Amino acid sequence: MRFLFTCIPGLGHFNPVAPLAHALKAAGHEVAIATAPIFGETVTRAGLEFIPAGLDWDERRLLETVPELRSVMKIYRGEWMMKNIFLDRSPRRMIPDLLRVVPDWQPDMIVAGSFEYGGPLAAEKLGIPYANANYTVRWNRWILKLAVGRALAKVRREIGLPADPEMEAYGRYLDLCFAPPSWTFEHALLRPALTRLVRSKVLSADVPLQQRMWGIRALLLQKIFARAQRKHPEQAAIRPTTHFIADADQTTDSSEAPAWLQAMPHQQTVFVSLGTVLSAEYPDIFDKILAGLSDKPVNLIMTMGGRDDSARFGPQPSNVRIVPFMTQEELRELLPHVDLCINHAGYSSMMEALLRGIPLVLLPLVSDAPMNTQMCLSSGVMPNLPPEVWGLSPKGLPIIRAERLTPAIIRDAAMQALQDPTYRNAARALQTELAGRESLDEAVILLERAARQKPHR
Repeated sequence: MRFLFTCIPGLGHFNPVAPLAHALKAAGHEVAIATAPIFGETVTRAGLEFIPAGLDWDERRLLETVPELRSVMKIYRGEWMMKNIFLDRSPRRMIPDLLRVVPDWQPDMIVAGSFEYGGPLAAEKLGIPYANANYTVRWNRWILKLAVGRALAKVRREIGLPADPEMEAYGRYLDLCFAPPSWTFEHALLRPALTRLVRSKVLSADVPLQQRMWGIRALLLQKIFARAQRKHPEQAAIRPTTHFIADADQTTDSSEAPAWLQAMPHQQTVFVSLGTVLSAEYPDIFDKILAGLSDKPVNLIMTMGGRDDSARFGPQPSNVRIVPFMTQEELRELLPHVDLCINHAGYSSMMEALLRGIPLVLLPLVSDAPMNTQMCLSSGVMPNLPPEVWGLSPKGLPIIRAERLTPAIIRDAAMQALQDPTYRNAARALQTELAGRESLDEAVILLERAARQKPHR
């Protein structure tokens, strides 16, 4: 059979679906990845066939390939990207390209990664089955309609698809969800602790007026959401087509620490990453982490995501290692020997830690990071940061005010996560839950079965 994947051109989007693509190849199927032309080298280097399609941009070089973003304030950039790229330009460029590509490549199924909405719409238009490979939280139907319903309805009308007000097309054939089954929107968004924090920000004169307005809207939506869940509990139900699957093979981890780590002091290890996008936008956060932890009894390992100069820090003590970039192979070798991960709450970065039972300190700055952070707080795998460091995102969720982050705040949170076994125990419980998801081999069987279904009319 032939499976055509579509994904957003970024490592945080490609890396989660690549193992599934390789599992299909190993089972004897033909597989290709359709994504931005500029991202082709990354796909082919991973050993997968590449088909150029869609908007030509690269999340690793965001300001270079989407220059309009330079004029957008950082706090608005996540919302701007969702509105203008993910829900507009991306599907509008991907759909016509797929309508041209599919008749030649003839896939039996299109498999779309998270936030890539053009693939399923093109598949529906062409009358072939499609699947969602969802590496974010399992969608609650009410939240799905609120977040993307209006924008996708407009695209549907433009390409001649029938109206879908209840978003029934999403996951119609198969919804493969990589997140923990216990992570739900209702569990995270209806937490009393979240309500208290947002309310305190709304009432605080220290928070910009615009953010306070966002908080008021979020509190109102929280009440509406809670009422909707009580009235329509089926909106939160797991659909028959939804399956929780593993997004990686944990058995590939090395049991032996890399030689350079063995040469460092024998003490707990903290790994720091802000991903490939935010490392260059928030370089001062690395300085604050270094100042907060370099003189503590921990090994501190920081990767700059390929977007900052590690040499600028100068000589470091024996317990500190700063590198420009780490490959997936290097991460698999390192992470089994890490005691705490500090990162930007990107999905892939969180999962790399949680798959190994490692607690977290999260610094949500943009995009889906605030929601990911709420999920981790609800699971107890991270300590919270003090109220003064939080602002509110355009969705009204707590987001780091980078200028308020201090070395002392980072130090205290990291040492709390390392010394209090509560966080390690919660991370290990989540690790056990993740290990119970269906395997990649089982996911292949699900895809094969779904690809044989007759198209929905």
